[in-house]
Amino acid sequence: MNSIRLQLLKQVEEAEETFGFMTKEHQQAAGLPKEHCFDAVMIATRGKKPIFQTTTLLVKRCLSDGDYQQTKGVRSEQRILTGKMGEFRKFDKVRYQGQEYFIKGRMATGYAILMDIYGNKMDLKPIPKFEKLQRVHACSSWNMSQRPMPSF
Repeated sequence: MNSIRLQLLKQVEEAEETFGFMTKEHQQAAGLPKEHCFDAVMIATRGKKPIFQTTTLLVKRCLSDGDYQQTKGVRSEQRILTGKMGEFRKFDKVRYQGQEYFIKGRMATGYAILMDIYGNKMDLKPIPKFEKLQRVHACSSWNMSQRPMPSF
């Protein structure tokens, strides 16, 4: 960012440089808590108190192209399975017990390891089998999920 920051400010007439301490002051003046979404709002509104017209946030997370690690072990003697897991693939969005998760991996016994949008492994009891999962969306280059906006 340092290499293109000045060029960007020269090229875009309405671009304005801001700093973290300014965003923090604007946020405190508006009475908003310290959250990434509220940081972005305060930068976009240039310090004016925002009026929110939604109660949900869209969370997006970029995914890598594929499974780069193919083997494990000291001398790469154990292959890591990277193909389909039943009818599912890694990072598919699935529904389990009314909640939406993403597939992180699998166990050899047929159980699924699930995660949230941030990559945190979900500690579910009992561990879900693939037969109990319902696909919501196939994996793509982005994981997307909606969550309620933090209260303020």
